[in-house]
Amino acid sequence: MLSILIPIHNDKVVKLVDELIYQCKRAKIDYEIICLDDCSKPKFKTVNAVVNGLMGVNYVELSENIGRARIRNRLAKLARYERLLFLDSDTKVSSKKFIKNYVEVFDESEAIIGGTMYDKKPPKNKKKLLHWTYGRKREAISAKKRNRNPARYFHTNNFSTTRTISLAHPFDESIEGYGYEDLAMGEQIVKAGITIRHIDNPTIHRGLKEADDFLKDQKSAINNLAELYFKKSIEDTKLIKIYHWVKKLGLIDLVIGSLRPRIEKMEQQLKAKPPSLFKLDLIKLYYFDQALNNIHIKANEYS
Repeated sequence: MLSILIPIHNDKVVKLVDELIYQCKRAKIDYEIICLDDCSKPKFKTVNAVVNGLMGVNYVELSENIGRARIRNRLAKLARYERLLFLDSDTKVSSKKFIKNYVEVFDESEAIIGGTMYDKKPPKNKKKLLHWTYGRKREAISAKKRNRNPARYFHTNNFSTTRTISLAHPFDESIEGYGYEDLAMGEQIVKAGITIRHIDNPTIHRGLKEADDFLKDQKSAINNLAELYFKKSIEDTKLIKIYHWVKKLGLIDLVIGSLRPRIEKMEQQLKAKPPSLFKLDLIKLYYFDQALNNIHIKANEYS
């Protein structure tokens, strides 16, 4: 028995839902698919509403946007079955055995991550090249590599866990905007002694964003990471390790000072072909340092 949970925000999910129904029937399992719309634009609601008439599907529209963490917690509470499968609405199932692949390993772990992949061909819209390049090189990672550090690669777009775990270790609803609510949950699960297993059962990421929107999401994510790092909810990411390394060398002020007058130009350079992920890393380091400084200033003001 499986509850498939899909939070929606400005995406079309009809093809995804149709494929999931087909695969669940082929796998001969009892299932439900809950689609919870987080206040999308009317044109997406109109398209997606048709899934509510499909067998085993429950489609609900929220009157206000409640965010990435809260909507996933609400989906877990709505689920009828113990085994859950969370899928983002901007994903596409990559294998005809996607559901079967999950079902075959449900008994082996309470938390399973399927992974992510991106189209091999670069997008026709060159403004989306940065997101595609980042996804191909930083997110489309084999299960073998992800299993070396399970919590670091815990992502919400394609993972299965149990309702018991989801309710006992919910997403942190204080995290607003985009980013890192997934890694915070992953570290929480690991600290509770629950094993995370990564498998090669990816979904294809469809929702490529143009460079400006992608960078906006990166800034939001880094602000969240700084807050979580300050609260010691997340202590192990690549960015945090780089920050610690530069700081240990006594070079953080020099590096940040040299980046400050160049940040805007570097952001513009990321829109070039091919985009430099090294420059993106430097930009993220700068934003992380600034976000931490702002948090420390606010903490001192209230102390």
